[in-house]
Amino acid sequence: MKVSTRHPNVPDRALPLTEQRAEVQRNRGLYVVERGETFALPVDRLSEPTVFLQRELWRKSKQGVHRPGVKFAPLQFGFQRKALEFLRDHVNASIPHLYYLATLGHDLHVSTWGNLFAKHWHAGWANPFTGKVVPAIEQSFATLRDTHFVPHACDLPSCPASWGSWDSVLRMLQGRGGFVENLGWLSGAKVTDAFVSEEIDELVSAVGTEYADFDSHEVGTSAQAEDNNDTALIATSGIARAAGTPTDADPIYRSVATVTADATETWEEHGLFNNTTGAALMDRSLTGGQSVNSSDQVSYTYELTKAAEA
Repeated sequence: MKVSTRHPNVPDRALPLTEQRAEVQRNRGLYVVERGETFALPVDRLSEPTVFLQRELWRKSKQGVHRPGVKFAPLQFGFQRKALEFLRDHVNASIPHLYYLATLGHDLHVSTWGNLFAKHWHAGWANPFTGKVVPAIEQSFATLRDTHFVPHACDLPSCPASWGSWDSVLRMLQGRGGFVENLGWLSGAKVTDAFVSEEIDELVSAVGTEYADFDSHEVGTSAQAEDNNDTALIATSGIARAAGTPTDADPIYRSVATVTADATETWEEHGLFNNTTGAALMDRSLTGGQSVNSSDQVSYTYELTKAAEA
């Protein structure tokens, strides 16, 4: 069944901070120097740090630096559940059952949905408001290593493995600075039919363990509409899946992983899988577009909620 895209409308979310644009900024004198390295400032003038490329591109709040229109939490309502609980406890214990029967055609005990959040570390750029730079979000740069510093057939014009040994490249990357843009809430919707099938498979399996393995994050470049029948990303970036860190935040299952870019492109989709290749897809989410340059990082936080109903 088709489902509509559920990410906030952020018109300039995909506007890239390219390496070419960074060079223009440095030539205009719009940069800071940190430990002898120049970092471009994404502003048209120092007196107006909110304006870049003649548009209001930046906001600063307690959530950090972000673009206008970003939302930091999905729109959700809780009053229906509370109303049903009140009616169940004070009027008639059958009311929740009758309500779900009338609206869904069956009773409901647990509802399931997913939400995706992210932060983007822009390598080589400085914070437009403070001029400060910070290290990369994830210091191991694991996806870059697992994609290019292993035997592979590279489809990039210049493979990162040509930069030097992994140890020397890692030291170089760890010495880089940048600034973090809070992308906020990117998407939220239903999980895939494949994930529902995986839950059932695990219940009937005597040795199944894959249900506990949904920690592999992958990014892709297709903006094709989400579909409950998706079993993979539509156009993978080719970057190795990132191993997420799982957290029990009952009733939320949370997995956080960071993907390092290996080229200049726009990531339009994100998927959470139960293996490093192939295997079951829990959720495919459109992200609104993250335009990345090589060595940029995006940290994704996926939250699966299993909420008990009234």
